Amino acid sequence: MARVPLPGREDFPEELRPVYDRMLKERGDPAPHVFLALCNMPNLLAPLLDFTGEMRRGAVMPARYRELGVCMTARAANSTYEFNKHWNAALKGGAPREQLEAMEACTEPEDLLASPLFDAKERAVLAYAIEATKHVEVTDATWNALTAAFPLREAMDLVMAVAWYNAVARINGPLRVALEPWFKRA
Repeated sequence: MARVPLPGREDFPEELRPVYDRMLKERGDPAPHVFLALCNMPNLLAPLLDFTGEMRRGAVMPARYRELGVCMTARAANSTYEFNKHWNAALKGGAPREQLEAMEACTEPEDLLASPLFDAKERAVLAYAIEATKHVEVTDATWNALTAAFPLREAMDLVMAVAWYNAVARINGPLRVALEPWFKRA
């Protein structure tokens, strides 16, 4: 159970209810629990919707790679909520189910870097997500592999996605945000 309330529309400040309605329109109704938890800071909801929406809409890195990076970030950060929430997006983006199952089953994310399930570009994404999550800094070898595999603008999409989903993991974990009962994996 979450450590904070998950406010409904009636609990949200009346003057900011149009922002709450926007959240429901953009993120779904019922809203994901992480966004409801963030509603406890009503002044930040609109900027977060702007930021996260632009991060998704403005991304130029192919969804397959970006979502593999997000899923690997979630695994490396031990964020079950975020891994589950991005499972469907990764499949929709073109990531094979077998890769996601391998991510879920691994006990040490670094073990995936030697897996034949992932090609060199995918391993560059995974290595970056693991290192940036576990160590914050990434080695020159990891950065060079990422920027050899992807144009800088695409690599920057991954940099921002990994940073954001590390923040999300550090929100969900302490607040004990639970997966929505209506959520289903594809």
